[in-house]
Amino acid sequence: MKNEKRRRLTPQEIKNQEFSKKLFGYDPDEVELFLATVAGAYEELLKEVERLRAKTPEYKAEQIMEKTKKEIEKIVEAKKRQLQEIEKRKEEVELEIEKLLFTQKKMANRMKLAILEMTKILKELEGDVKGKRERGSSGDRDKGSTQSLPEQDRESGGGEAEDKGNSPS
Repeated sequence: MKNEKRRRLTPQEIKNQEFSKKLFGYDPDEVELFLATVAGAYEELLKEVERLRAKTPEYKAEQIMEKTKKEIEKIVEAKKRQLQEIEKRKEEVELEIEKLLFTQKKMANRMKLAILEMTKILKELEGDVKGKRERGSSGDRDKGSTQSLPEQDRESGGGEAEDKGNSPS
C-alpha cells in the first residue's frame, strides 16, 4: 500500500488492493483471502459505526433539520406560487379598474353633454313660455286672466307644431 496518512479506505478498495510480486514473496491466494476478510470486517465496522451514529442526539437533530429544511422548501415554493397567482390576479384587477375608470369618464362626458342639451332645451322652452305669456296677456284681455296657458294654446291654435316651427302657412 502507498504511504498515505489516515486515508479512509472503503471495503471495495481493500478487496481490490494489488501488491507487486517478487520472487519468493507471499502466497497470492492467502493475501487475497486475507484482504477479503479484512474488507468484510471493515464493512461491518462501518455499518456498526453508522448504526451507533444514528442513535446519537446529533444525528437525530441532523435528520430532523434535513426533514424540516425540505418541508420549509416545499412551503416556500408553495408560497412563491401563491404570490405569483396573487400578482397575476392583482394585474387583472388593476386592468379591470382602468377599464372601469375609462368607462366612468366616458359616461360622465355623456352625462355632461346630456345636461348641456337639456339646459339648452329648457332655455328654449322658457323663452317659448315667456313669449306665449306675453302674447296671451296682450291678445286675450277681453277673455280674462283666469285662462291657463294650455287653454290659451288650444284657443290660439298653438301647440307643438308651432313650437317646432312646423305650423302650416
